[in-house]
Amino acid sequence: MKKLCLILAALTAALLLCSCAGSKDASSASKAENTKTLSQVFDDIKSKVEIKDFNEFTSAKSLDRYYGLTDKDFDEFAGGINSTGTNQEEIVLIKAKDQAAAANVQSALQGRYDNKMAQNKNYNPKQAEMVSKCKVESFGLYVTLIVSPNAEKITEIFKSDLGL
Repeated sequence: MKKLCLILAALTAALLLCSCAGSKDASSASKAENTKTLSQVFDDIKSKVEIKDFNEFTSAKSLDRYYGLTDKDFDEFAGGINSTGTNQEEIVLIKAKDQAAAANVQSALQGRYDNKMAQNKNYNPKQAEMVSKCKVESFGLYVTLIVSPNAEKITEIFKSDLGL
């Protein structure tokens, strides 16, 4: 009887260990499936939020031109700037190479944001109000500058798509 109890206990323990390992692997696989590139995230944003008159970033030169960032600072990026000149809408999604680069990216985007506020404060109060409701945010290696009347929804999509 003791042997039977020991065998049953051993089998139960083995089953528990196997089922735990299996659920961990399934969880890891699920996370891997949810990983999207920033280009895919931006495409998802565009499919769910109306974005008009946008010049999308097509090369790293765009990030250097507007933010002083080089490809040494980031692994990937997506977004763009409103092309009308009067609408201050701007969406910048960046994945930095490391924590030091993320801090540099955040500083550069914050500088851009501060300039937008200063330029529009007296010149274009309606746009300044929109800009004031937006911000630069950091999520680990991901840094965003989202200036849009739909900033909250765009941020939700961004975080959801990347599992943040």
